[in-house]
Amino acid sequence: MTRLIRLSLVFTLVMLPGLPAAQTPAADPADGHCAGMQQPGPFARTRAGYTLPDVTLVDQGGQPFPAARLLEAGRPIAVNFIFTTCTTICPVMSATFAQTRRELGGDAGRVRFVSISIDPEHDTPAALARYAGKFQAPPDWVFLTGSSPDVIRVLKAFDVWTGSKFSHRPITLLRRPGDSEWVRLEGLGNGAALAAEVRALLE
Repeated sequence: MTRLIRLSLVFTLVMLPGLPAAQTPAADPADGHCAGMQQPGPFARTRAGYTLPDVTLVDQGGQPFPAARLLEAGRPIAVNFIFTTCTTICPVMSATFAQTRRELGGDAGRVRFVSISIDPEHDTPAALARYAGKFQAPPDWVFLTGSSPDVIRVLKAFDVWTGSKFSHRPITLLRRPGDSEWVRLEGLGNGAALAAEVRALLE
């Protein structure tokens, strides 16, 4: 077997399922951040209840977004946690949201997608709007930032705060309207797997 063929096989095996090659990130050991990156695989699934603080965040359009609205959505909601300068797990999670919407087709509009920045000092509404554009996010995919104290309170309420953006974990939260608990998914599953979880909330 030639070296070229062996390299091709290795490349095929490590590709992230469901993502175009251009969206598969290469982790730079010197990069340092997102140090808790996991290999692509199935989600670890649990359920948990959260009590959100009475704070108001800001969306990518500069509009206020009370944290309580995350609990009051009249449709299923999917929440993940990213920052715009991350080069490892964040692009994967954002691409997974984009793929999930494609998998859902016409049902995508029945779900509210929300991405909360864990780097509010850098991620202004304008920065989030540019980031959203990279993933062709429609207006109903909301990107949130805010003051550092307010964002940290929300992250702690969702039990995703690690003390540093450089060590955050890939976590997605799902909630059906009226449910008292959220479905907590940990890991880097692909859009097809996440779409299956979301469809269960639409039934």
